[in-house]
Amino acid sequence: MRSPADVTEVDLVAVLIVRDEAGTLPGCLASLDGVVDAVHVHDTGSVDGTVDVARSLGAAVSRAPWPGDFAAARNAALDASGARGWVLSIDADERLAAGRAPLFSLLSRGDAYAVEVDNRHDELPYTHRPVRLFRPSALRWTGRVHEQLTPSKDWPAAPRDVVHIVHEGYADPAIRRRKALRNAELARAVLAAEPSAEGLLDLGRSLVGAGQLQEAVDTFERLRETFPGTRQWVLGTDALARLLLAAGIDDAVVVLSRQLRTAGVSAQYCDWLEAQALAQLGHVDDAWRLLSGVREVVDPAGRRYAPDHLSELQRLLGSLAHGHAAPG
Repeated sequence: MRSPADVTEVDLVAVLIVRDEAGTLPGCLASLDGVVDAVHVHDTGSVDGTVDVARSLGAAVSRAPWPGDFAAARNAALDASGARGWVLSIDADERLAAGRAPLFSLLSRGDAYAVEVDNRHDELPYTHRPVRLFRPSALRWTGRVHEQLTPSKDWPAAPRDVVHIVHEGYADPAIRRRKALRNAELARAVLAAEPSAEGLLDLGRSLVGAGQLQEAVDTFERLRETFPGTRQWVLGTDALARLLLAAGIDDAVVVLSRQLRTAGVSAQYCDWLEAQALAQLGHVDDAWRLLSGVREVVDPAGRRYAPDHLSELQRLLGSLAHGHAAPG
């Protein structure tokens, strides 16, 4: 594998930011072998041998203190990589699934592509499409906590059979909680400097990951009260509804799902959400009436949930509803 400094403008460099990823990094780099032209690993303070692992596997490495800002770290990694053609942004706990020839045929045109990422670590597995392939001359990272590439627009989606990413996540709950607490701390710093809808959304999501559920509920309620009519209001309302559904506060979920429906969220998603609350309230027939017409579940953030969960829920609820039917 060549150094990023040796590649040309038609080549592809995988760029990662890492900290204490010695255990996950080898699997990620193995998935890149034979597909990308170079790998650049930007380390922000590892003490577990991550840097040695990266170098032993042929990656170029840069090092810098953690800046307390994900976008700043990713932009520093881009700059240090020297990439001039295309960049693949990937994390250590992710695996690339792609063939070199079809991928490079795709990269012969355009400036950026959204890539399907399969999240396997959640209770409900889902797929979403963030931008992961881009020309560094055309896009940069923004966002201190949940960073994204800008300019943000409707970039074309790469065909799944050409490229997709599998997010394995972290099996250890303590690692997931530690990362979520770090993100919550960053979000609080952002809010202290300038209160915003995005900052509240970031904080609420991070608190959920950290298991601080009551504070997460309070944060989403504050977002709803302070920033009505915004995209963040929709995302925060959905996150709140999902939290309350898990807690069994089903009357509130029914109200929230109907608010989402009024705000223009997908009818099928709202039917799926409300049906679960109605079923938990014992209104099985009403729940089945809503759920039976749902064909796919895509939440307001664009996450597409695995069809197996929907099929199993429909099977169970259909069985209960038919069992409730009066004898003819």
